[in-house]
Amino acid sequence: MFGSQVFQVTPNIWCVRRPSYLTCSYIVRARSGTVLVDASMDSSGEELTAALRTAGLPVESVKAILLTHWHNDHAAGARELHLRSGAPVYYHRGDAPFFTRQTAHPGLRGWASDLIPEWGVLVLFKGLLGEATPRAVAAGGYVTDGQRLLEEFEVIETPGHTAGHVCYYYRPERALFAGDALAVIGGRVRFMARPVTPDLEAARQSVVCCLEREIDVLCPGHREPLTEGAREACRAMAAYAADGGRWPLFG
Repeated sequence: MFGSQVFQVTPNIWCVRRPSYLTCSYIVRARSGTVLVDASMDSSGEELTAALRTAGLPVESVKAILLTHWHNDHAAGARELHLRSGAPVYYHRGDAPFFTRQTAHPGLRGWASDLIPEWGVLVLFKGLLGEATPRAVAAGGYVTDGQRLLEEFEVIETPGHTAGHVCYYYRPERALFAGDALAVIGGRVRFMARPVTPDLEAARQSVVCCLEREIDVLCPGHREPLTEGAREACRAMAAYAADGGRWPLFG
């Protein structure tokens, strides 16, 4: 593990951020128990296990692992965290072949992917080469649009970045866990970078859809959460996306 930052977003939400790639996963102390949203880029599971200790929450308290999409910088630790906690893993069927490694490349390409360290932008190349999570993880259940998980998390289908990308809306705190459906840069809500958005039209509709809710806390998959002025920033971005606002090259 190359180090991570753990800080509270709200009294019941912690962000676990890897400085080398500004990748964010989240810990939620929900009424039903501890919930992880995404599983970090550390396939050993130690990064989030240590973060749970920092938050005063044992790994055994984890009741569910909610994954936004299959990319290694967000899902690498899912298998190990599932084994340590016994908690079910949830994701969308559209990304299932990647989570279960049906898409993994054998031979030289797979071997090269295994050699790349889980650090910084290298994790992007690791995922592109391997085209699968480093360890297969089966779904405890496939999520669908509008589904409620643990009564408090609403599933929002948000394809565009990947075919099976989803966001999770945590109703008790009006918090949106957005994965890579959008970005937060300098206190503003933005589109994700064009090179990592294969389906721009689907991604645009996904931004509009997930920002329809009242959002007081926006937890993206990179950089940092947005709390101050989040509701106004989300409304502004929803209008910009719906009106056909330009998609910049780098978000």
